[in-house]
Amino acid sequence: MKSKALYLIYIFPVLFLLPFTACDDMDDYSSDPKHTLCFSQDTLCMDTVLTGIPTSTRQLKVYNPNKKALLISSIVLADAGKSGFRINVDGIKGNQFSDIEIAGEDSLYIFVEATLHQQDNADIRLIKDSILFQLNGIRQEVKLQAYAQDAFTFRGKVIEKDTLITSQRPILIYDSISIAPDVHLTLAAGTRLYFHGKAGMQIHGRLSAEGTLSAPVVFRGDRTDRMFPYLPYDRLPGQWEGLRFYKTSYENHLVYADIHGGSFGIRCDSSMTDRRKLTLESSLIRQVSGNGLELTSCQVVVGNSEISNAGENCVSLLGGDYTFTHCTLANYFSWNVRKGVALQVRNELDDTAYPLSSAIFRNCIIAGSGTDEINGGRSKNENIAFNYYFSHCLINSIEEENDKIVNVIWEKDDNFMLMDNHTQEYNFNLGEKSKAINWGRKEDANTYPIDRNGHSRLQDVAPDAGCYESMILPSY
Repeated sequence: MKSKALYLIYIFPVLFLLPFTACDDMDDYSSDPKHTLCFSQDTLCMDTVLTGIPTSTRQLKVYNPNKKALLISSIVLADAGKSGFRINVDGIKGNQFSDIEIAGEDSLYIFVEATLHQQDNADIRLIKDSILFQLNGIRQEVKLQAYAQDAFTFRGKVIEKDTLITSQRPILIYDSISIAPDVHLTLAAGTRLYFHGKAGMQIHGRLSAEGTLSAPVVFRGDRTDRMFPYLPYDRLPGQWEGLRFYKTSYENHLVYADIHGGSFGIRCDSSMTDRRKLTLESSLIRQVSGNGLELTSCQVVVGNSEISNAGENCVSLLGGDYTFTHCTLANYFSWNVRKGVALQVRNELDDTAYPLSSAIFRNCIIAGSGTDEINGGRSKNENIAFNYYFSHCLINSIEEENDKIVNVIWEKDDNFMLMDNHTQEYNFNLGEKSKAINWGRKEDANTYPIDRNGHSRLQDVAPDAGCYESMILPSY
């Protein structure tokens, strides 16, 4: 008993003194001016940011590589309140901090955000700030940079008279934009519509998008920053709604339109099938969480266009009259589980008949990551029209032979230029091994003699199937 008691008497003072010993070590800060901080980056750069919209949070790691602790006299945001940058040091918000301790070979994190101020300027401009660190008589600096883009703002905008919009600045749309019946809205080349949240475009009248190869008309979400260093928000689906053409809308014409990142791309409601509802030419619909091009009992012509990567179907046809020429329908959607195919064709829904008077595909590619990229839903009632025609196409589906199918390659052919599921980058130009090369019918190329890259299809050889003729990367 006596020996055990002595043991406890000796061990207790040692344990009691341990916390004070640790504190003494922490208080023993290095005063050597050679002992400085290291940073995960010397300059923290953000992408182009729309003014007035908060950026995502970026992270800066501050590391003490020395064995002794360091006491940072001050951490200061140099241009606090003016640049639009904000910092948070180890969970505390502010513009100035003092006496920050970092143990030897330890680190702390600084979180950086920005909401840049509008200056009524069409040009993209560089905004600078810096985080200043003072310790042991030495000043260290981490630079902050972001590019600011002013935008015009529409809130619940209703276009009530014929209007031409031409703008060098993006147009930021809150609470959707609507075109009233019998009203014509024209978007000039280079116009960019950025939709916030679940905003979309509701077309009761008429829409024209007059884009060009070098200046497309863009419809997209308003996030211009990055989710991860390798992944811009612009590549994510479901960021906004989409373009919906209502029953009263006819004679819409979109040329060189780039529609991406929405819950859907284009949705056309049921209308008279003897009157053109939409012409879509040399355009892109891509990376949407629902249907890319959803057409219900209407008349639509699509040419020289790509509809790709949809969480449901790239193209969904329910009844109607449709013509597709030199189009690429490619569904390699990989953001989450895909529920559809590249092409869905039906003539009945919920026991309601939707006669398919015509669905023509000439010089097209219908491809995807699945084993069968066509889903047909034909009514058991053979009196309901279900008319289709495929000519000189490359199709990833189950082979079918009849007089409605001419010169079709039934094969899963994934020979495209780029498909990166990790970075969500895709380029559906044809790889050199693609069987779609020179597979198109020359006479059908006369409708679209220039491909979406601006190259001629009228060569001595047959044109390629799909919307691209060359293996040059898209210009936007």
